[in-house]
Amino acid sequence: MEQHAQFNRIYTETRDELLRFLMIRTNADPEAEDLFQEVYRKLYIRMRRSAFPILDPKRYVFAIARKELSRYYQQTAKRKRAEQPIPEDFDAVSEEPTVDERLLIEERMGEVWRLLEREPELNRRVFLLFYGCQKSQKEIGEALGITEGTVTQRLFRTRQRIRALLSSEQDENGKE
Repeated sequence: MEQHAQFNRIYTETRDELLRFLMIRTNADPEAEDLFQEVYRKLYIRMRRSAFPILDPKRYVFAIARKELSRYYQQTAKRKRAEQPIPEDFDAVSEEPTVDERLLIEERMGEVWRLLEREPELNRRVFLLFYGCQKSQKEIGEALGITEGTVTQRLFRTRQRIRALLSSEQDENGKE
């Protein structure tokens, strides 16, 4: 009977402040009332199960309320994520390369770099400005003091040599 009287005393002392606290934090009456009931349900269970007294009932009640609010916020966020519409292109194939594809591209780029080192300095510079810096052939010509036609010719020949070397290396590796 003493527990019942103590519970009623704690409830009377904290109810208005707790309800105001919960209503401000949830911005919704039904949710605040649900949390309010849950806080006092947990307080009642604690008082029935434990022989130890609650030394600071107000602090204890608000600690429960903060935990319940945290749980409420987590559930609300989870619910919002679950309710988000599925994007229209959800089933679409990603245009970004997979990890395996990226590794192959990086490996291939390493081979191209190695082969590019064999090229004359001017060819390397033209190739790097065109593919690495995305400069136009006209811009490259102006920067290097050569004609646009020379830039086109050097790009074409450098690409041809690199392709030929790559394919010959692949043929050699395939035969081994």
